[in-house]
Amino acid sequence: MAGSYRSDLAYIHDAGFGDLARGAASVLRHELRRRGLTGGLVIDLGCGSGILAEAMLASGYDVLGIDVSKDMIALARKRAPAARFRRESLWVARLEPCVAVAAIGECLNYLSLSRSTQDACAPRSDRPPASREARLFRNIFDALQADGILLFDILGPEGLPQEPRRTFIQGDDWAVLTTTSSERRRSLLARRITSFRRVGDLYRRDDEVHRQRPLQVSVMNSYLRAAGFTVRNLSGYAEAGFLPGRAGFLARKP
Repeated sequence: MAGSYRSDLAYIHDAGFGDLARGAASVLRHELRRRGLTGGLVIDLGCGSGILAEAMLASGYDVLGIDVSKDMIALARKRAPAARFRRESLWVARLEPCVAVAAIGECLNYLSLSRSTQDACAPRSDRPPASREARLFRNIFDALQADGILLFDILGPEGLPQEPRRTFIQGDDWAVLTTTSSERRRSLLARRITSFRRVGDLYRRDDEVHRQRPLQVSVMNSYLRAAGFTVRNLSGYAEAGFLPGRAGFLARKP
């Protein structure tokens, strides 16, 4: 994902698309407190602009945020200055002992935008890409303390559109046009995003392409259980349900 969520799109995502992270923070806080975990480190993989980090800090937790977008990290440091942030791939990040790990917003689905980035960030292996999720879950399990929580969501194959779909959303000083389509020969979802952000009296345009590989709920459940987790599947965070073809996971280390 190097080169993705550059300055303008990072700003737009923070300004207009933070509800998922806020809902996830509410769920995570509730699940930790009901297990008596009222403090400790929360690791936010794919932390974005720091919305979840800010909420967990306000609830008394320490936070380590990890993201590959330097512009997202810059926003997160302004939003949650008491948290720590590192710019790196979640697939190779060193995880510290913690009470919870979150990966909100389909983080596990994203593909690198360039071969050089993939070489730098992805584990070197001849095994199929899905095996990296199994390794990640084992690493998270080892980092979590007893009763610790892993909370994340994914895009499933049902989320691949049958036909290209266009959406247009605007805010006070920004607008974003997205064309979502399936690259079915590769079983990928592609989002072609054109963003406009007001700078002075004019609007600046930028274009990005994000690609995601869908993941199977049943496969993720099997990886989680093999790592040692107990698992509950979610249809949304707090009061907000997921979009069609998405699924959430609340995994606990016994």
